[in-house]
This record gives sequence, C-alpha cells and structure tokens, in this order.
Amino acid sequence: MNLRVIPIGMKIAKRAGGLICLTCRGHYVARALSLVVVLLLLAVSSVPLTLETTSIRSTEGASQEANIVTWNAGDVWRYDIELDAVNLVQGSSELSGSTLDIVTGDATILVASVTTYNVSGQWVPAYRLEVDAIGTGDGRFPEPNTGIFASGELIVDYHETRWVRASDLAIIHRVQSIDLDFDAFGIWMTGIADFTHTHEYDPPQEVYDFPMRINETWNTASTHTQIWSGNGGPISLPPAPEIEEETILYNITEITESPATYTGCEESYHIWWNNTNGDLLEDHWWCPAVGNDVYWWTDDIAMDGVDAKFWLTSFTPASASDVTVQIDPSTAALNQMLNITITGPDGEDGTLWHHENMYNFTLEGGVATLQIPANNRMDDTPTSIDWGTHGILACLDPEGIAMICGASTLTLEGSAIGALLRQDAIDRAPLVLDAGHNTALRLGLSFRF
Repeated sequence: MNLRVIPIGMKIAKRAGGLICLTCRGHYVARALSLVVVLLLLAVSSVPLTLETTSIRSTEGASQEANIVTWNAGDVWRYDIELDAVNLVQGSSELSGSTLDIVTGDATILVASVTTYNVSGQWVPAYRLEVDAIGTGDGRFPEPNTGIFASGELIVDYHETRWVRASDLAIIHRVQSIDLDFDAFGIWMTGIADFTHTHEYDPPQEVYDFPMRINETWNTASTHTQIWSGNGGPISLPPAPEIEEETILYNITEITESPATYTGCEESYHIWWNNTNGDLLEDHWWCPAVGNDVYWWTDDIAMDGVDAKFWLTSFTPASASDVTVQIDPSTAALNQMLNITITGPDGEDGTLWHHENMYNFTLEGGVATLQIPANNRMDDTPTSIDWGTHGILACLDPEGIAMICGASTLTLEGSAIGALLRQDAIDRAPLVLDAGHNTALRLGLSFRF
C-alpha cells in the first residue's frame, strides 16, 4: 500500500477540572473507546490513505490564483532548449566509445486547431498542439560499416502532436516522433534512430488544475497506454503496448520569477511533478501573462531518460478572443442553477459546453444569457474545500477547426457540514487519543483487547 502523509497543524484544547470515577471505569472506557473510534473514522475519511483511491487535492489559503485560459488557433510559443543525452550514449553497448556534448536548439509550440475531440465517447472542445524542436550537439560516433570513429554533430529532430482538453488543459493524447542522425562534418551521414512514441491518458492528465494557488497540491491517477514503433537504434523499444496505472503528485511551491527571465512572468507558478516514490519527474513554471509555461524541465523528454530544459523566448498570440463567460455564482452548491452571461460579436451563434452537455446561444446585441444546472459531478482532483472545478466554455463556430472560445471555472462545493465535522474530528483527535492512552495506563492489565 502506498501511503501519502500530509502534515497538518493541530491544536490541543485542555478541559478544566473533574475527577475520574474509578468505580465506573467500565462505563468510562466504553464511552472513551466509542468516541475514539468515531473520531478516528471521521478523521481518516478526510485524508487520502492510498493513492489507489480518488485523487485528492488540498489548498492553503492564498490571495493569488491563476485561472483557466483559452488559446486560439495560431498562437505560438518559442523556446530555447537544452537536451542532455550523455547518459543515453554512455549507457548504450551499440555506441560504446562514443561521446556527446549537451544538445542545444530551439522549439515552437503552435495551436494548430481548436475543435472537438472524442474523450471517452463524448465530444468536447480541445486544442491540437504541434510541437517542433531541432537541436545539435558535438559528438564522436562510429561509422556503421567500418566502425571507424569520427567527430561531428548529432542532429535531433523532434515533433509532437498533442491533444489538450480545453476546459482544463488536461493532456488527452500525445504522439512523439524522434529522428536522430549523425553528421560527420559532411564526410558521411548516418541514421541513429527514427521512431514514434504514442501516449493515451484515461482519464486525461490534469496537470494544472485551475484555479491554481500557492501551496496547492493535487494528484492525478490515469491509465497510461504507451505504444512504440520504428527503429529505436540504441534505445530498446518495447515490442508490445505497455499499460500502467500512473499516479503523479503535483505541488505549487512558490509564485516568483522562473529560471527563464521573460517580461510579464515575474510572478510565475512553480509546479513540481513527483511520482509516488517522491522522485521529481518534471519542474514547470506557469506564467499567466503568456498562458503557458515560461520554463520547464523534464527528466525524460522521450528517449528513456534524456533530460530536457525549455526557456521561453517569445510568445506571439493570434487574434485575441473577444468571447467572455461569466458564471453567477462561480462557487456553487451541488445541483444549483447557474446564470451564465456570454459576451462576444453581435449576431454570432455559438455553443456552451459544461462537460459534454451542450447549450446553443445567439449573441443578441453582443450578449447571451443562459440558465443551466451546476450538476453534481466530482472531478478527478476533488479536495476538502471543493467537490470539483470544471471549466465552462462558450465557443463560436462550433463545427469548425478554429473555434473561438471564452472560458470560466465553476467551483462546486461538497457538503459544508461534512467538511466542518471532519475538521473538528482532526482538531479533537490528539486530545481523545491522549485521554485513551492515559486511561489505559491507569487501568493496566484490566484493559483487555
């Protein structure tokens, strides 16, 4: 069983006066034991005991928060990149004796389309991102026919198509293509590897969980399906698909300037990704001003342990979306009716999405109002302070590939009474456990289990 321990500050309140009636100890012990059991059950219900149960998010109070953003077809982010494949080369028997310096280059992320995508049988708005990167690094590799070593450049050509759910930017599907070639300074060119790596996440991997706040933590638990094809060269590609239950822990550690100095991103959200062993998998800095990561590091970009770093160098937005969504109330009880106000170009028709539920509207005078139920769906990252956070989107051209959308996040509250009872149980647990311990010491051997 994997246990996740969450430190919680607890206060102990001492009760005044009173003598314990030793002649009534049986009655007292029974009451004390009953109280201990009840409070422990309540306290346990508020803390995730295993990572195999529903994922849990917790949040400490903070004034700053990063809310959901919308992207438009044509948005482009450009990055400087650095790949560290030294261990890959040194650990390959096929490349024994080879050397490789750090690979450097640049990358772009383009929003290629905004359209609907089938997620678990439901069509919902999604973004198709095209990621292209190319890098070079000095190295020394053997010529494949003669085995003679020559110095030259390793050329890394990377492409990824990524589908992202628009309501929360959760990753649905990724296809990575990697081409490695070695150029012996024009004497000869040899291919080292050329393969694709496909990822499917069920449910989609919610890596941001808006609205984000400092000290917020959450978990995602997804079935991760991976498929490889092509020539892996020094990388041994699994011959069959691999399916695993993958749990990732996220923690927003600070709000400050990232390692990438970029104007407007002085207050970026630092997000750590860890596995259940506590190993750091990725290190991201989300910048609200550019609606994306301004910097990130990963311990495995695609090639079985190749570290990668990305520094934002420019952001070129397409035409800004002039569609807005206002939810009243934005924090609602389960099944409450919501008043939705949409603004945008006068006379345009569109569709509002709340999960897979669709509501058509027309912007008369540039405004449309709808009333929809909040429903009671828990999301994949519930917390002790909310039942779920769901992005509600209003999109124009709902049948096209370049929809223009506005979004806002709805926060659903769970049982307020239940939350108070659980917190009260947590506060009282140390007192009750201390009383039970002292009672056991007084009664000695007569306290049987």
